[in-house]
Amino acid sequence: MKDLVRWVCDEAKRRGAAFADARAGESTASGVFLQDGRSERLSQSTSRRLGVRVMKEGAWGFATTEDVTRAGAEAALDAALAMARASEKLPCDLADIAPVDPVIDTVAIEPQEDPRSVSAAEKMRSLQAFERAMLERAGDVAVNTIVNYSDTSVAETLANTRGTLLEVRTVRTWLGAGITVQREGLRQRAFERRAAQRGYELVRETTPEELSIRAADVALSLLGAALPPSGKFPVVFSPGVTGLFTHEAIGHNAEADLVLAGTSIIEGKIGEKIGSELVTIIDESDLGTTWGSYQYDSEGTPAQRRVIIENGVLRGLMHSLTTASHFGVPANGSGRAQDCGCRPQVRMSNTYIQPAEGNIQLEDMIRDIDLGLYAKGGHSGYVMCEKGQFTCHVGEGRMIRNGQLAEPVRDVAVNGMTLEALHNIDRVASDFSLDWPGMCGKGGQGMPNNCGGPHIRIKELVVGGQTELR
Repeated sequence: MKDLVRWVCDEAKRRGAAFADARAGESTASGVFLQDGRSERLSQSTSRRLGVRVMKEGAWGFATTEDVTRAGAEAALDAALAMARASEKLPCDLADIAPVDPVIDTVAIEPQEDPRSVSAAEKMRSLQAFERAMLERAGDVAVNTIVNYSDTSVAETLANTRGTLLEVRTVRTWLGAGITVQREGLRQRAFERRAAQRGYELVRETTPEELSIRAADVALSLLGAALPPSGKFPVVFSPGVTGLFTHEAIGHNAEADLVLAGTSIIEGKIGEKIGSELVTIIDESDLGTTWGSYQYDSEGTPAQRRVIIENGVLRGLMHSLTTASHFGVPANGSGRAQDCGCRPQVRMSNTYIQPAEGNIQLEDMIRDIDLGLYAKGGHSGYVMCEKGQFTCHVGEGRMIRNGQLAEPVRDVAVNGMTLEALHNIDRVASDFSLDWPGMCGKGGQGMPNNCGGPHIRIKELVVGGQTELR
């Protein structure tokens, strides 16, 4: 692979490319999907791909092939150069890349137990044990169970015309369990997940109490919960909901390609105060085996700790080589691609609000709230970057009454305007959790992301209960 990607870069330079990079990789993936005691899906796949990207006369061309040979690489290079030539004739801004120092390195995530060494039958037995425990806890109110597992092993080699040559091997493992329960026509569901850059040891170390039994307990508790009152209330976010809010509300807005496209509410606000002085938001890539981590992005830029907001002031954006050049700043390692067959985009990694110093706990944050909401266990979120509006759907919550956690509530949705919410954060706790792994979609690609933070309090958000599931 090394000789092949270096040859592509040398040949691209010989043919007049101002910049070129080539990524060649092989991935092996397996998955098991168990539903209602049945094996719904077993999968096993292996793929090899080569992606070639060239910049010539300020225009980009990109091509990919599954023929990872000299002939396939030459054909991909021919196609990428032809696309760049065609793009030269289109009315668009000329591209350039930020200065980059060449890097030569080998990175390997070595699992304790390679998932490829574990049979599909053994993986299925593990999932069945999680499901049995979940059903035993839920009893006859269980109407649907899902336990899913996946692993991916990737070996990728990257070279560019600046002299970078990287070999990266990673392993990622995902485990999830969900249950739907029903009583007297009311249905509720809950889902728990574990995911990391680890091998099959992740499954062996996870207990049913941490995963499937917890999902059952949450779902059962929601059967006895009421819908929350609608209106505007003070809202306290658990660390998981803090992460969901941070990812959706500000994370996407801070991706520099969206700023360039004119679809971000923070365009032109670098150096301005856009939130409470209690708020510092970080996107950090090199956090060991955490799900969203990596040591080099898909352009060969080293992983970094990117300060997006510092004490309420917008300090920077996430950048690729191209967006960094446009803004006149150094690249900061946010150019990520789903695989070698996809071009890099600006993407988040591990995004979080920094906890406060001292010893500020949940109890301290609710003590002076007469009527409010504690939002816990975020399900999903959505943001309209250009409008600055966000929504978070929360699976479980508790009302706050007279400074105390009160009755449980279900099917909660909170929404607001991003910048207003950031300014209205008036308490940040000193606890911290970065445990909300997921796959974030953008531009047709899905990338591993993680998010989290401490408990936070927002003075006022719009709260509403969703329609009951029957």
